[in-house]
Amino acid sequence: MASKVAILLLALGHLEVAQSLAKPEPGECLAPTYMTRFSAKLFQVMMKLEDQDGNVSLSPFAVHAMLALIYRASEGETLSEVQRVGEFNQHPVFVALDFERLIKFKEHLQSAKLNSYSRVFYNQKLGKVNSRYDEFSKFYFDIDTKPVHMDGGEDTARWLPFWIQSSGISSHMQAGETKNFAIMHNHEVYGLADLPELDATALELPFNDSATSMLILLPNQLGGLASLEQQLAQPEFDLNRIANRLHRQSVTVSLPKFSADSDIDMTDALKMLGLRQMFTDSSKVTKLLDRPVRVDKILQSSSIFVTEQGTLYLHFLANKRSLPANSKEFVANRPFVFAIRTPNSVLVMGHINSP
Repeated sequence: MASKVAILLLALGHLEVAQSLAKPEPGECLAPTYMTRFSAKLFQVMMKLEDQDGNVSLSPFAVHAMLALIYRASEGETLSEVQRVGEFNQHPVFVALDFERLIKFKEHLQSAKLNSYSRVFYNQKLGKVNSRYDEFSKFYFDIDTKPVHMDGGEDTARWLPFWIQSSGISSHMQAGETKNFAIMHNHEVYGLADLPELDATALELPFNDSATSMLILLPNQLGGLASLEQQLAQPEFDLNRIANRLHRQSVTVSLPKFSADSDIDMTDALKMLGLRQMFTDSSKVTKLLDRPVRVDKILQSSSIFVTEQGTLYLHFLANKRSLPANSKEFVANRPFVFAIRTPNSVLVMGHINSP
Protein backbone atom coordinates (compact mmCIF):
# COMPACT_ATOMS: atom_id res chain seq x y z
CA MET A 1 0.00 0.00 0.00
CA ALA A 2 1.33 3.40 -0.92
CA SER A 3 2.02 5.93 1.81
CA LYS A 4 0.52 9.39 1.89
CA VAL A 5 2.16 12.36 0.21
CA ALA A 6 0.65 15.73 -0.56
CA ILE A 7 1.91 17.68 -3.53
CA LEU A 8 1.17 21.36 -3.55
CA LEU A 9 1.67 23.22 -6.77
CA LEU A 10 1.80 26.91 -5.87
CA ALA A 11 2.17 28.95 -9.03
CA LEU A 12 2.17 32.64 -8.22
CA GLY A 13 2.01 33.96 -11.76
CA HIS A 14 2.26 37.64 -10.91
CA LEU A 15 2.61 39.39 -14.24
CA GLU A 16 3.80 42.96 -14.56
CA VAL A 17 4.69 44.37 -17.95
CA ALA A 18 7.37 46.97 -17.41
CA GLN A 19 7.95 48.20 -20.94
CA SER A 20 6.00 48.80 -24.11
CA LEU A 21 4.85 46.07 -26.40
CA ALA A 22 7.08 45.54 -29.38
CA LYS A 23 6.19 45.80 -33.02
CA PRO A 24 5.65 42.22 -34.19
CA GLU A 25 8.26 40.80 -36.49
CA PRO A 26 7.48 38.13 -39.09
CA GLY A 27 8.17 34.71 -37.62
CA GLU A 28 8.34 31.13 -38.74
CA CYS A 29 5.24 28.96 -38.73
CA LEU A 30 5.22 26.71 -35.70
CA ALA A 31 3.58 23.34 -35.32
CA PRO A 32 1.73 22.44 -32.12
CA THR A 33 4.09 21.23 -29.39
CA TYR A 34 3.41 18.72 -26.65
CA MET A 35 3.35 21.63 -24.20
CA THR A 36 0.71 23.57 -26.13
CA ARG A 37 -1.35 20.40 -26.66
CA PHE A 38 -1.38 19.71 -22.92
CA SER A 39 -2.27 23.33 -22.18
CA ALA A 40 -5.32 23.14 -24.45
CA LYS A 41 -6.57 19.95 -22.81
CA LEU A 42 -6.08 21.30 -19.30
CA PHE A 43 -7.68 24.65 -20.08
CA GLN A 44 -10.84 23.10 -21.51
CA VAL A 45 -11.31 20.82 -18.50
CA MET A 46 -10.62 23.62 -16.03
CA MET A 47 -13.14 25.92 -17.68
CA LYS A 48 -15.80 23.23 -17.15
CA LEU A 49 -14.98 23.07 -13.45
CA GLU A 50 -14.32 26.73 -12.63
CA ASP A 51 -16.68 29.66 -12.14
CA GLN A 52 -17.73 30.68 -15.64
CA ASP A 53 -18.99 34.06 -14.45
CA GLY A 54 -15.76 35.30 -12.91
CA ASN A 55 -12.21 36.02 -14.05
CA VAL A 56 -10.02 32.93 -14.10
CA SER A 57 -6.27 32.51 -14.55
CA LEU A 58 -4.11 29.41 -14.39
CA SER A 59 -0.60 28.38 -15.39
CA PRO A 60 -0.63 25.30 -17.65
CA PHE A 61 3.17 25.48 -17.75
CA ALA A 62 3.47 25.14 -13.94
CA VAL A 63 1.08 22.17 -13.83
CA HIS A 64 2.89 20.54 -16.73
CA ALA A 65 6.27 21.01 -15.04
CA MET A 66 4.97 19.25 -11.92
CA LEU A 67 3.73 16.34 -14.06
CA ALA A 68 7.13 16.18 -15.76
CA LEU A 69 8.72 15.84 -12.34
CA ILE A 70 6.27 13.07 -11.33
CA TYR A 71 7.00 11.40 -14.68
CA ARG A 72 10.63 11.02 -13.63
CA ALA A 73 9.68 9.81 -10.13
CA SER A 74 7.21 7.11 -11.24
CA GLU A 75 7.09 3.68 -12.77
CA GLY A 76 4.54 1.16 -14.03
CA GLU A 77 0.99 2.26 -14.81
CA THR A 78 1.48 5.56 -12.95
CA LEU A 79 4.31 6.46 -15.30
CA SER A 80 2.21 5.40 -18.32
CA GLU A 81 -0.71 7.58 -17.24
CA VAL A 82 1.50 10.60 -16.65
CA GLN A 83 3.19 10.03 -20.00
CA ARG A 84 -0.16 9.91 -21.84
CA VAL A 85 -1.72 12.90 -20.09
CA GLY A 86 1.44 15.01 -20.26
CA GLU A 87 2.02 14.09 -23.92
CA PHE A 88 5.58 13.12 -22.99
CA ASN A 89 6.96 11.19 -25.96
CA GLN A 90 10.60 11.12 -24.89
CA HIS A 91 12.76 10.05 -21.95
CA PRO A 92 12.05 11.93 -18.67
CA VAL A 93 15.52 13.50 -18.71
CA PHE A 94 14.93 15.04 -22.14
CA VAL A 95 11.53 16.31 -20.98
CA ALA A 96 13.25 17.83 -17.94
CA LEU A 97 15.75 19.58 -20.22
CA ASP A 98 12.86 21.18 -22.13
CA PHE A 99 11.43 22.59 -18.91
CA GLU A 100 14.83 23.73 -17.65
CA ARG A 101 15.36 25.74 -20.85
CA LEU A 102 11.93 27.32 -20.58
CA ILE A 103 12.37 28.20 -16.90
CA LYS A 104 15.68 29.93 -17.67
CA PHE A 105 14.10 31.72 -20.62
CA LYS A 106 11.23 32.97 -18.43
CA GLU A 107 13.62 34.22 -15.76
CA HIS A 108 15.37 36.51 -18.24
CA LEU A 109 12.30 38.34 -19.49
CA GLN A 110 12.89 42.08 -19.31
CA SER A 111 9.45 43.49 -20.12
CA ALA A 112 7.39 41.10 -18.00
CA LYS A 113 7.77 39.96 -14.42
CA LEU A 114 6.50 36.40 -14.17
CA ASN A 115 7.22 34.64 -10.90
CA SER A 116 6.27 31.06 -10.15
CA TYR A 117 6.93 28.99 -7.05
CA SER A 118 6.28 25.26 -6.90
CA ARG A 119 6.75 23.06 -3.85
CA VAL A 120 6.27 19.39 -2.99
CA PHE A 121 5.10 18.71 0.57
CA TYR A 122 5.29 15.20 2.02
CA ASN A 123 4.49 13.50 5.31
CA GLN A 124 7.65 13.74 7.38
CA LYS A 125 6.77 10.51 9.20
CA LEU A 126 7.62 8.64 6.01
CA GLY A 127 11.32 9.42 6.25
CA LYS A 128 13.67 11.53 4.18
CA VAL A 129 13.32 12.53 0.58
CA ASN A 130 15.36 10.62 -2.01
CA SER A 131 18.48 12.75 -2.47
CA ARG A 132 18.75 11.96 -6.18
CA TYR A 133 15.13 12.98 -6.71
CA ASP A 134 15.66 16.16 -4.71
CA GLU A 135 18.69 17.16 -6.78
CA PHE A 136 16.85 16.41 -10.02
CA SER A 137 13.83 18.43 -8.90
CA LYS A 138 15.85 21.51 -7.94
CA PHE A 139 18.23 21.43 -10.90
CA TYR A 140 15.73 21.02 -13.73
CA PHE A 141 12.49 22.41 -12.28
CA ASP A 142 13.51 24.72 -9.41
CA ILE A 143 11.04 22.81 -7.20
CA ASP A 144 11.87 22.28 -3.52
CA THR A 145 10.61 19.41 -1.34
CA LYS A 146 9.46 20.11 2.21
CA PRO A 147 8.52 17.64 5.01
CA VAL A 148 5.39 18.53 7.01
CA HIS A 149 3.04 17.02 9.62
CA MET A 150 0.04 15.44 7.87
CA ASP A 151 -1.36 12.90 10.31
CA GLY A 152 -1.90 15.07 13.37
CA GLY A 153 -5.20 16.58 12.29
CA GLU A 154 -3.62 19.98 11.74
CA ASP A 155 -5.28 22.59 9.61
CA THR A 156 -3.70 22.68 6.17
CA ALA A 157 -3.22 26.44 6.46
CA ARG A 158 -0.80 25.91 9.36
CA TRP A 159 1.76 24.24 7.11
CA LEU A 160 0.71 26.05 3.96
CA PRO A 161 0.52 29.62 5.29
CA PHE A 162 0.75 31.12 1.82
CA TRP A 163 -2.18 29.10 0.47
CA ILE A 164 -5.14 31.43 0.18
CA GLN A 165 -8.28 29.56 1.16
CA SER A 166 -10.79 32.04 -0.25
CA SER A 167 -10.91 32.64 -3.97
CA GLY A 168 -9.94 36.02 -5.33
CA ILE A 169 -12.06 35.72 -8.47
CA SER A 170 -13.53 39.06 -9.45
CA SER A 171 -17.23 39.83 -9.16
CA HIS A 172 -19.13 38.73 -12.24
CA MET A 173 -21.71 40.21 -14.55
CA GLN A 174 -25.17 38.86 -15.28
CA ALA A 175 -26.22 38.08 -18.84
CA GLY A 176 -27.06 41.25 -20.70
CA GLU A 177 -25.57 43.49 -18.00
CA THR A 178 -23.33 46.35 -19.05
CA LYS A 179 -20.52 47.94 -17.07
CA ASN A 180 -18.21 50.92 -17.39
CA PHE A 181 -14.50 50.15 -17.10
CA ALA A 182 -11.12 51.72 -17.86
CA ILE A 183 -9.92 51.13 -21.40
CA MET A 184 -6.36 51.28 -22.73
CA HIS A 185 -5.95 52.43 -26.34
CA ASN A 186 -3.14 51.93 -28.80
CA HIS A 187 -2.52 51.96 -32.52
CA GLU A 188 0.25 49.91 -34.12
CA VAL A 189 0.96 47.13 -36.58
CA TYR A 190 -0.04 43.91 -34.82
CA GLY A 191 -0.91 40.34 -35.71
CA LEU A 192 -4.65 39.98 -36.29
CA ALA A 193 -6.74 37.08 -37.56
CA ASP A 194 -10.40 36.38 -38.19
CA LEU A 195 -11.37 32.92 -36.95
CA PRO A 196 -14.79 32.15 -38.44
CA GLU A 197 -14.68 28.53 -37.23
CA LEU A 198 -14.45 29.83 -33.68
CA ASP A 199 -16.68 32.84 -34.36
CA ALA A 200 -13.88 34.90 -32.85
CA THR A 201 -11.00 37.28 -33.61
CA ALA A 202 -7.39 36.83 -32.47
CA LEU A 203 -4.93 39.62 -31.62
CA GLU A 204 -1.28 39.12 -30.66
CA LEU A 205 0.49 41.68 -28.46
CA PRO A 206 4.21 40.76 -28.33
CA PHE A 207 6.57 41.78 -25.53
CA ASN A 208 9.68 43.78 -26.32
CA ASP A 209 12.52 41.47 -25.46
CA SER A 210 11.54 37.97 -26.51
CA ALA A 211 9.19 35.70 -28.40
CA THR A 212 6.74 35.95 -25.50
CA SER A 213 3.38 37.47 -26.35
CA MET A 214 -0.16 37.95 -25.11
CA LEU A 215 -2.75 36.36 -27.38
CA ILE A 216 -6.30 37.69 -27.01
CA LEU A 217 -9.18 35.60 -28.38
CA LEU A 218 -12.31 37.73 -28.58
CA PRO A 219 -15.68 36.08 -29.37
CA ASN A 220 -17.63 37.88 -32.04
CA GLN A 221 -20.82 37.47 -30.01
CA LEU A 222 -21.45 38.86 -26.53
CA GLY A 223 -22.34 35.41 -25.18
CA GLY A 224 -19.77 33.47 -27.18
CA LEU A 225 -17.14 32.78 -24.50
CA ALA A 226 -18.36 29.33 -23.42
CA SER A 227 -18.58 28.06 -27.00
CA LEU A 228 -15.09 29.42 -27.77
CA GLU A 229 -13.55 27.69 -24.77
CA GLN A 230 -15.20 24.37 -25.61
CA GLN A 231 -13.51 24.36 -29.00
CA LEU A 232 -10.02 25.43 -27.94
CA ALA A 233 -8.96 21.90 -26.92
CA GLN A 234 -9.48 20.63 -30.47
CA PRO A 235 -6.17 19.97 -32.33
CA GLU A 236 -7.10 22.32 -35.17
CA PHE A 237 -7.41 25.18 -32.70
CA ASP A 238 -4.05 24.77 -31.02
CA LEU A 239 -2.70 28.21 -30.09
CA ASN A 240 0.30 27.77 -32.39
CA ARG A 241 -2.04 27.07 -35.30
CA ILE A 242 -4.02 30.16 -34.42
CA ALA A 243 -0.81 32.22 -34.17
CA ASN A 244 0.22 30.99 -37.62
CA ARG A 245 -2.90 32.61 -39.07
CA LEU A 246 -2.10 36.06 -37.74
CA HIS A 247 -1.41 38.75 -40.36
CA ARG A 248 0.50 41.91 -39.52
CA GLN A 249 -1.68 44.91 -40.19
CA SER A 250 -2.57 48.31 -38.85
CA VAL A 251 -4.80 47.82 -35.80
CA THR A 252 -6.44 50.23 -33.37
CA VAL A 253 -6.66 48.35 -30.07
CA SER A 254 -9.00 49.06 -27.16
CA LEU A 255 -8.31 46.71 -24.26
CA PRO A 256 -9.55 46.98 -20.66
CA LYS A 257 -7.27 46.97 -17.67
CA PHE A 258 -7.83 43.60 -16.08
CA SER A 259 -6.76 41.24 -13.35
CA ALA A 260 -7.56 37.67 -12.38
CA ASP A 261 -6.79 35.82 -9.16
CA SER A 262 -7.58 32.12 -8.86
CA ASP A 263 -6.98 29.50 -6.17
CA ILE A 264 -7.61 26.15 -7.77
CA ASP A 265 -7.52 22.50 -6.74
CA MET A 266 -6.23 20.90 -9.95
CA THR A 267 -6.82 17.31 -8.74
CA ASP A 268 -10.24 16.70 -10.28
CA ALA A 269 -9.20 18.21 -13.61
CA LEU A 270 -6.14 15.95 -13.81
CA LYS A 271 -8.26 12.92 -12.95
CA MET A 272 -10.64 13.85 -15.76
CA LEU A 273 -7.67 13.92 -18.13
CA GLY A 274 -6.72 10.36 -17.13
CA LEU A 275 -4.40 10.65 -14.12
CA ARG A 276 -5.89 8.18 -11.66
CA GLN A 277 -3.46 5.70 -10.14
CA MET A 278 -1.12 8.25 -8.57
CA PHE A 279 -4.05 9.52 -6.44
CA THR A 280 -4.75 6.02 -5.05
CA ASP A 281 -3.03 3.58 -2.69
CA SER A 282 -1.86 1.70 -5.81
CA SER A 283 0.32 4.67 -6.79
CA LYS A 284 3.73 3.91 -8.24
CA VAL A 285 5.39 7.23 -7.42
CA THR A 286 8.41 5.33 -6.19
CA LYS A 287 11.40 7.66 -6.40
CA LEU A 288 10.38 10.57 -4.19
CA LEU A 289 11.02 8.67 -0.95
CA ASP A 290 12.32 5.16 -0.28
CA ARG A 291 8.78 3.75 -0.59
CA PRO A 292 5.83 4.24 -2.95
CA VAL A 293 3.71 7.27 -2.13
CA ARG A 294 0.40 8.57 -3.39
CA VAL A 295 -0.47 12.11 -4.35
CA ASP A 296 -3.22 13.78 -2.32
CA LYS A 297 -3.69 17.09 -4.11
CA ILE A 298 -2.19 19.38 -6.68
CA LEU A 299 -3.11 22.99 -5.91
CA GLN A 300 -2.44 26.22 -7.72
CA SER A 301 -2.77 29.90 -6.88
CA SER A 302 -2.25 32.36 -9.72
CA SER A 303 -2.62 36.07 -10.30
CA ILE A 304 -2.28 38.29 -13.33
CA PHE A 305 -2.45 42.08 -13.53
CA VAL A 306 -2.54 44.01 -16.79
CA THR A 307 -2.58 47.83 -16.66
CA GLU A 308 -1.53 50.75 -18.79
CA GLN A 309 1.73 51.08 -16.82
CA GLY A 310 2.97 47.95 -18.41
CA THR A 311 0.85 46.39 -21.07
CA LEU A 312 -0.04 49.06 -23.57
CA TYR A 313 2.36 51.95 -23.89
CA LEU A 314 0.43 54.81 -25.46
CA HIS A 315 3.21 55.86 -27.78
CA PHE A 316 1.02 56.40 -30.85
CA LEU A 317 0.23 59.92 -29.63
CA ALA A 318 3.88 60.97 -29.82
CA ASN A 319 4.23 60.96 -33.59
CA LYS A 320 0.80 62.55 -34.19
CA ARG A 321 0.23 60.57 -37.37
CA SER A 322 -3.28 60.04 -38.64
CA LEU A 323 -4.70 56.52 -38.67
CA PRO A 324 -4.60 54.75 -42.05
CA ALA A 325 -7.91 54.49 -43.84
CA ASN A 326 -7.67 50.68 -43.87
CA SER A 327 -6.86 50.35 -40.17
CA LYS A 328 -8.69 47.49 -38.43
CA GLU A 329 -10.31 47.95 -35.03
CA PHE A 330 -10.10 45.50 -32.11
CA VAL A 331 -12.37 46.44 -29.20
CA ALA A 332 -12.39 44.01 -26.25
CA ASN A 333 -15.70 45.17 -24.77
CA ARG A 334 -17.00 41.68 -23.96
CA PRO A 335 -15.62 38.56 -22.23
CA PHE A 336 -12.47 37.13 -23.82
CA VAL A 337 -9.77 34.47 -23.47
CA PHE A 338 -6.15 35.48 -22.93
CA ALA A 339 -2.88 33.54 -23.05
CA ILE A 340 0.66 34.61 -22.16
CA ARG A 341 2.71 32.28 -24.30
CA THR A 342 5.97 31.41 -25.97
CA PRO A 343 6.07 29.53 -29.29
CA ASN A 344 6.51 26.31 -27.30
CA SER A 345 4.34 26.70 -24.22
CA VAL A 346 1.51 28.53 -22.47
CA LEU A 347 2.75 30.28 -19.33
CA VAL A 348 -0.56 31.74 -18.14
CA MET A 349 -4.05 31.35 -19.60
CA GLY A 350 -7.55 32.29 -18.55
CA HIS A 351 -10.64 34.30 -19.31
CA ILE A 352 -11.88 37.72 -18.35
CA ASN A 353 -15.58 38.23 -17.74
CA SER A 354 -15.43 41.44 -15.74
CA PRO A 355 -12.39 43.78 -15.92
